[in-house]
Amino acid sequence: MLTDTAKTKKQEQEDKKKIKEVAKAKKQPKPEKPVEVTPKPKPKRQRRPEGLERPPEIPRHNGN
Repeated sequence: MLTDTAKTKKQEQEDKKKIKEVAKAKKQPKPEKPVEVTPKPKPKRQRRPEGLERPPEIPRHNGN
């Protein structure tokens, strides 16, 4: 013998428990890329400038 108000309250509680479906996100167009500017090529790194000698060998102690 539930009244109309009791039914609606019960139904509201059940609605709160239900998982709500979320609308899918709309696909947006990709933004246009600006015109690419080619970067200046970096000069090759010199390991040892000309005129410098090789450093002396470092003695290693690895069992020999």
